[in-house]
Amino acid sequence: MFSVKKYIEEVQFNLEKKSNELIEAFKSLKNVQFPNDTAVLFAWSSFSLDDVTLFLEAHEDMFNSVDPVEEDSDYTSSVILLNSILLYDADTKSFNEDEEKKFFEFYSDNDLEKVTIKEYGNWVKKCFDRANTTLNEPIYFMILDEDEVLNLVTGEWEDPVEVEL
Repeated sequence: MFSVKKYIEEVQFNLEKKSNELIEAFKSLKNVQFPNDTAVLFAWSSFSLDDVTLFLEAHEDMFNSVDPVEEDSDYTSSVILLNSILLYDADTKSFNEDEEKKFFEFYSDNDLEKVTIKEYGNWVKKCFDRANTTLNEPIYFMILDEDEVLNLVTGEWEDPVEVEL
């Protein structure tokens, strides 16, 4: 009934629909002024299969965001890159209770959360590359509460504890 290949294809299809928006959001960062104590930027979101928002936040290090800036300042410490990203929409499948249970077993048995995060990260990296934007700070993609971050310049997943800025 379910296949990993079809699941991944749907995630990729849903992300691709938002590519132009994310590329333009990355391009617009050249006009954003971040506070002087910004050492690194994070494109981040929490993990959900639907209604995901992708934020960009300025950090003073790998773990601490810069202090919020005053409203009338020319600087900003965070930006919404994209609203309402749909990764996979189980609701449109009209699953009955048994099918829904089987889907979540399939999802769990195939470690699809990890697979989805990697697909999402690779898509963010692809859009960042296509935006061809040069930033003064390193930039990473992360999902809250996950152990690794994706360096959007190198394409490498890294342990943030080991990153030297």
